[in-house]
Amino acid sequence: MDDFILQYGDEAIPVSGEFPRPDSYLPSFMLVDEYKRDIALEAFAGQPKVILTLLSLDEEEHGGLALLRDTRRFLESWPALQLIVVCVDSPSSLLRSRHEHGLPGVTLLSTLRGRDFHKQYGVLASGYPLSGYTAPAILIADGDNIILYAERLRHSNGRFNQHEIALRLQQAAPADEPAATAGTDEAGSPP
Repeated sequence: MDDFILQYGDEAIPVSGEFPRPDSYLPSFMLVDEYKRDIALEAFAGQPKVILTLLSLDEEEHGGLALLRDTRRFLESWPALQLIVVCVDSPSSLLRSRHEHGLPGVTLLSTLRGRDFHKQYGVLASGYPLSGYTAPAILIADGDNIILYAERLRHSNGRFNQHEIALRLQQAAPADEPAATAGTDEAGSPP
């Protein structure tokens, strides 16, 4: 287990679990989408992917939706990458966020029925006031689920190292390829 601290305003929040490292495989998961369907990592087999963990889509001040928007803008040059957002929000909250903010081509997943995800991905916020939340992190993996890049944010309102991510994304998917999505159509609705 690593020692990692997330700065959330004036609070230093311990983050526990084993954060996956580059050149290792993504841990498998079974999470739930906004329609309460179970979604496994295997649903994205063969697709290069970005897993973005957030505190919550409702956390505008400390990352959340702002971090998702920033990441989506940055990833526009790599449309072949499947963007998978994971947070503790309930499926109904994810559905509300989908309706309010659109989010085409983004897979939204809740840890509601997949609490082991927090520790397996090293993003378990384990201090007040965020106990049980998923700390902000990004993992980029190729179609075989081999991790090319992994980063956790040290500040809840921080941003990821886009220069380093761009270098790693060149390995995962060439720019300007069409995106493939699992479980959603272009509007984010189930097929």
